[in-house]
Amino acid sequence: MIRGKLEVLLQDLRYSLRQLRHSPGFALVAVLTLALGIGANTAIFSVMNAVILRALPVAEPRQLYFVQTGDLPSGASQTGNWTTSFTEYAFEQLRTRQDVFSDLMAYVPLGVPRVAVRYGAEPEEAQGEMVSGNFFSGLRVQMARGRGFTAEEETQHAQVAVLGYGYWTRRFARNPSAVGQTIYIKGIPFTIVGVTAPEFAGVEPATVTDLWIPLQNRNELTAWGQPAGTSGGLYGQPNWWALMMIGRFKEGMTEKQASALLTPAFQQIAYHGIGTHDPKDQPMRIYFAAAKGLGTQRDDVSRPVGVLMAMVGLVLVIACGNVAMLLVARNTMRQREFSLRMSLGAGRGRLFRQLLTESLLLVTAGAVLGWFFAMWSTRALARWSELDVNVSPDRTVLLFTLVVSALVALVFGLAPLRSAVRVPVGLAMKTGGAAAQDRSKVRAGHIVVALQMSLCLMLLVGAGLLMRTLRNLEHTDLGLNARGLLVFGVTPPATATTLPEGVHFYQTLLDRLRTLPGVESATLMQNRLGSGWANNTSAWVDGARPEGEKSSPMRWNAVGPDYFHVLGANVLLGRDFSDADTPASPKVAIINHTFAERYLAGRNPLGHHISGEGLTGPQYTIVGVVADSKYTGAGEKARPMSYMPYTQLSSVGTMHMEVRTKGNPLALLTDVRRIMHEFGPDLPLLQPTTQEEQFRSSFSQERLYARLSSFFGVLAVLLVATGLFGTLAYRVNRRTAEIGVRMALGAQRGQVLWMILRESLIICVIGAVVGLPLAFGIGKLLRTSLYGVGPSDPLTFVVAVVVVGLVAVLSSWIPARRASSVEPMVALRYE
Repeated sequence: MIRGKLEVLLQDLRYSLRQLRHSPGFALVAVLTLALGIGANTAIFSVMNAVILRALPVAEPRQLYFVQTGDLPSGASQTGNWTTSFTEYAFEQLRTRQDVFSDLMAYVPLGVPRVAVRYGAEPEEAQGEMVSGNFFSGLRVQMARGRGFTAEEETQHAQVAVLGYGYWTRRFARNPSAVGQTIYIKGIPFTIVGVTAPEFAGVEPATVTDLWIPLQNRNELTAWGQPAGTSGGLYGQPNWWALMMIGRFKEGMTEKQASALLTPAFQQIAYHGIGTHDPKDQPMRIYFAAAKGLGTQRDDVSRPVGVLMAMVGLVLVIACGNVAMLLVARNTMRQREFSLRMSLGAGRGRLFRQLLTESLLLVTAGAVLGWFFAMWSTRALARWSELDVNVSPDRTVLLFTLVVSALVALVFGLAPLRSAVRVPVGLAMKTGGAAAQDRSKVRAGHIVVALQMSLCLMLLVGAGLLMRTLRNLEHTDLGLNARGLLVFGVTPPATATTLPEGVHFYQTLLDRLRTLPGVESATLMQNRLGSGWANNTSAWVDGARPEGEKSSPMRWNAVGPDYFHVLGANVLLGRDFSDADTPASPKVAIINHTFAERYLAGRNPLGHHISGEGLTGPQYTIVGVVADSKYTGAGEKARPMSYMPYTQLSSVGTMHMEVRTKGNPLALLTDVRRIMHEFGPDLPLLQPTTQEEQFRSSFSQERLYARLSSFFGVLAVLLVATGLFGTLAYRVNRRTAEIGVRMALGAQRGQVLWMILRESLIICVIGAVVGLPLAFGIGKLLRTSLYGVGPSDPLTFVVAVVVVGLVAVLSSWIPARRASSVEPMVALRYE
């Protein structure tokens, strides 16, 4: 019995291959169309899988959850990652809750974004983290070499390190003897004790971690690279919310149960070392997020990636519509074959198996070709995204492709079955006249094309909005002259532990940089412009909140002398900072225009005093007002901003140098590295780049979304044009005799041309009417991803409608010309 079924299956396969071999053009177009649709969906699902779905490559990843919270208590100092940061005391208390966690691990970056590392003679920058002693054992990370950390090494703050497999490969060429050797982190020696397995690169997939060390209490090695004197030290500073945590739940524990169990205790823990509870504070709570995808950054990208997934799904629908119309047209030509087979005793099930087999062959070929297309396109996505995320297809993506392919094959097998089994048995004995049977199929084809056009309109509107967003970001007014600026980070040597020593180091470095040929001026700043990082606090003006009880947010940055002159920013009132602003001189500040308008409206800002939470010591006297300029990125809105001299902080750590040059800024790097080597062997340049490129990187996600959506829009246009051309060409071919009669009775060629074009334009109008409401909907979905353009932007909608209209006219022009050139006598003899 099984043998008989296999023989029938082989017969179906051989017959299907013969049929496709007899129609190579049809098979090629169908396979390529399906490959584009399936491949594009696979590629975008690979991104979605990487940023939202993919679990950590460790044992039992479903038990791992990131620990999160809401608003921090008043008086707390935080990193900017306020939903994921906790105090060291909170970690110590929560890790004892064995009723919730089998393990609770802590981790924190050693620098923003990287830390100075040296192995051998040449220093470099690396992504480093301090972690708790149970970090690797609690996560159950496999080790390629050596071991992880122990609890004793955390409590003793041992000088041992574990390398990531990628860093071990890149820096040590996978040398097994690397374990046991010494690596210097900010000049401090650490003994390498292990190397992680290849698949593990940290718990934050958006960041590939190069090395880990146990939690430290040294002034040189602080959380986020912050100066120890301000807050960077983890221990003994209960208001410094810096540690991030990931926990492994006990078996059977859920997110809601864990939150309910821990929140009451956490409401007490949160105020340890801060003081009394401020009644205006929101109640403290603990939340949990599954450790998958981009982890704590998953929410920031899930919505736009979901929209992209929906958009590429529409491309697949359009592609399937095209193939379905091809199948309908092809099956129409095979009506006599179906009639003959049924007259000879073939049942509906037999015909269905045959049609399903043919569909499976087409879809399988399309899926295989689509998989290769997806492999290529995901590599392109990895380059375009500018994120350290592995978006290569894995088993989950392969399963997705197989499921999509199976559904497509089933649909294509079922779609033509109804028309096949309804063919009159007597049709096999006739010699012509099947055209009368085609009207319902023609209407169905028109409906499919109209729906394709509506979907195409949606995609074009989405692509237009995202492209306009990208253009607005590329041409936005930064409030400064970024051209000609070289920017790089520098960490003071380990010997510079006090404020005077740090200030002397940077003053000497600035003096040396200004002597380089081609350098016009130089300054420095604490947070790099365009990096996404900012100091945030609540502003106080003349010792009081400027807006009463309301929140008065303020961003600030510590900068060097001649700062606004070097950047090319406009000083509206007062003066720039100078070398006279020393640690011993009166504290001064410069505010931006938005700060003056919001908190000092109608008053002369000069001479007023400001301060903020986290800014210790006396108040700062306002000595200048500058025009608004971008801080965290090109797309940020204007906010109250203040600038203070870095020399007047309580301590100084990693700073970023801004060097204005006459020529290509990157050409200075060789000389700059030579100067840095003079200051010490452990001082690499941190992320050297141009200021223009730094700002461009601040909208890398928007660039990726715009590129992808534009690709989908172009692909949709091509598919719709192909579908409309094929439908009209088939329609004209079937109406050749009718057209001949019309022309024999006196119809002019222009009238025939307009008849075909009108049919196309009617389809276009119907598609636009259906697609416009859908396009408004996709605009609303993209609202949070837009910049400088509204979700209902008239220009974008007009251009999209015009493009769809042009597609309709151009794709119908050739069939219309062919129809108008029919010779009446030839057409009248046409069957």
